[in-house]
Amino acid sequence: MPRRGGASAPVEARMSLKRKLGFWDVFCIAAGAMISSGLFVLPGQAFKIAGPAVVISYALAALMVVPALLSQAELATAMPRSGGSYFFIERSMGALPGTLAGLANWLSIALKAAFAMIGIGAFARLIWPDAALSEGQWEWLIKAVAIGGCLVFTAMNVLSVKVTGRVQVVLVIALLAALGLFVGAGLGHVRQHPNFDSLLAAG
Repeated sequence: MPRRGGASAPVEARMSLKRKLGFWDVFCIAAGAMISSGLFVLPGQAFKIAGPAVVISYALAALMVVPALLSQAELATAMPRSGGSYFFIERSMGALPGTLAGLANWLSIALKAAFAMIGIGAFARLIWPDAALSEGQWEWLIKAVAIGGCLVFTAMNVLSVKVTGRVQVVLVIALLAALGLFVGAGLGHVRQHPNFDSLLAAG
């Protein structure tokens, strides 16, 4: 409204994000981020270092995550706003720390996605071990699969967040089904496996 003297009061424009993701979309996006590539690519590397005790390592890592998990749940309940960790840190510590935290979070997710795409390409080599490809050709194939996957998922996110959520739901359901089948089929062989004979062999 105009003020006395002809001056106009400043108008504050507020922007908000459209809510296009439902509960299951968000749940599956979070579940996919937690399970995804690390579970399929890293356990083999961890087993080389810790041996059978890698099972204990995973249990300890889960306990270490609990405080961060509870604090995130409390903050999200107290401040239900878009922005996640950026918003929480910006409100508590200021704009600069919030911006740095947001950029660091974005960078970690980008690198995690790239790592997952490399893992998909590497698994292609395990699926077709008899393919007549040289070492250099395999490296190019892995890179091509990784770049192609990044482009596909980037385009999907840019074009439609809702479609991305639906695709994530399908992928997570398939992932959980595969894990359930793997665990169910392997339970009967745990006690018979020689890798558990010396749990702390690697210290």
